[in-house]
Amino acid sequence: MYQEKLAIVDIGSNTVRLVIYGIDYDYYLTELINIKTPARLSQHLTLVDGEKVMDQAGIDKLVRALESFRLVTDEHHVDTIKPLATAAIRQSVNQEDILAQVFDRMGWQIEIVPEVAEASYGQYAIMHSTSYKDAITIDIGGGSCEVTLFEDKQMKEYFSFPFGTVSLKEQFFAGKEHNDKEAMQELSKFVSKQFKQFAWLKKAKLPIVAVGGSARNVTLVHQRATNYPIAGVHGYHLSLDNLEYTLDLFTSTSLDKMSDIDGLSSDRVDIIIPANLVFIELFNAVKASTFAISMQGLREGIALSYINTTYNSPLDTELIKARAIRQAIHLFPIHLDGAQLRVNTCLDLYKQMCDLEQFEYSYQTQEMLEFSTYLYMFGSFISAEAESQHTFYLLSNMNLFGFSHIERLRLALLSSYRNRSLFNQYLEDFDGWFSESSQIELQKLGGVIKFCQALNDSQTAPIHTLNLSRETDGNFTLTIEHHGPIVAEKYRTNRHIKHLERALDGKLSLNYRDIASQEA
Repeated sequence: MYQEKLAIVDIGSNTVRLVIYGIDYDYYLTELINIKTPARLSQHLTLVDGEKVMDQAGIDKLVRALESFRLVTDEHHVDTIKPLATAAIRQSVNQEDILAQVFDRMGWQIEIVPEVAEASYGQYAIMHSTSYKDAITIDIGGGSCEVTLFEDKQMKEYFSFPFGTVSLKEQFFAGKEHNDKEAMQELSKFVSKQFKQFAWLKKAKLPIVAVGGSARNVTLVHQRATNYPIAGVHGYHLSLDNLEYTLDLFTSTSLDKMSDIDGLSSDRVDIIIPANLVFIELFNAVKASTFAISMQGLREGIALSYINTTYNSPLDTELIKARAIRQAIHLFPIHLDGAQLRVNTCLDLYKQMCDLEQFEYSYQTQEMLEFSTYLYMFGSFISAEAESQHTFYLLSNMNLFGFSHIERLRLALLSSYRNRSLFNQYLEDFDGWFSESSQIELQKLGGVIKFCQALNDSQTAPIHTLNLSRETDGNFTLTIEHHGPIVAEKYRTNRHIKHLERALDGKLSLNYRDIASQEA
């Protein structure tokens, strides 16, 4: 099933995490194992003559965690193991002793990730999992904060700030309550000053894409608090008001009640406020248009870079959405020949309708139509009776790289389109997501897909060509050229003609022409 199993051991300042990926023969990454321990290694850094030294207790804690992880990698027969260390060990002047003890005691050679590499790996993951061409990225850990600027999907600027959630907590909240107002104000002033040092950050007016556990936790808390109707944080957008909402929730909750906040990890209750404040200060410094979340960060960047360098660069940053759809096709039992025929028919008909000014052509609409038509009613593999419901639920709750949440919902609505009443039922939980005109267009496009599905009802590919024309009376005729009898297709298209007709500004007639009989 997998051509290789790759393990990334991420030794951070706050947590030590093991992720095992399966790399299949189409170069898709499947996360097989994801475990962590909140080691808080940065708390084991002490100042000796003005330099940071990791104490022996911290080294022992690290070795115990790695020994436990080695048992897991052995059990899962991992082919390649990459133990990587970031800020806590990188900042330690005794790093050679740390690495030597780890190697001598349990046999793993740790690689220290330089600041620029840490920033670039996170950016590499983002550019392979989102559609942003220009953005600011942030990945805040326990002891450092990596911020980058990328333009046209190329990293142009970066800086690794020497602060993180744990170190900020220690610097500003030592001996104080977790929500001390004065500490929060001092932290915000400090972070704001740090960000404003860089001209490429000030007033960049670009979207911010955040990765890492703190960003995920803030997002989950906001989703749960607002009863967000679909699953997944990848592609989720937070406004400045949203970030201030979560901060207000954290500051108004006593420390002993913080773990009761839905979506907040218990090992982040004391460091989530510093993280939230950093996000707000970056948003303000950048004058950002939005604050988006990516599930793909340092570890995924390392894994994706490994795939491209090991397997002759199979991953393309320009085809993220198409690759996400191919992965969905790969995961679910979709009949590709039938799907491709449906796509060809649907795109042909869409373009003819655009030529007749029934749709205003856009590449984005064509792309979404193509993706939706590939996946149309694939939920039938669970139950043919409820194929629409299953299709809608699975697509609206899947993490699809390159798709924002509203794009994911649009894909789910089109791929599951059966009729207007069911369409409106699906939208009940998404009040305000689409304008009335957008809903009407989605229903029209859904009707086109449904009609094109009917053109191959027998799964024998009998349709040769379609020709949509406007008659002198302003109505339309669709001439359907086919090979041989099409009893099933005639029955189904005559039943579904109303769906296509709703996308036209006139009546529609169907004209069937049997090419086989004419050739004979």
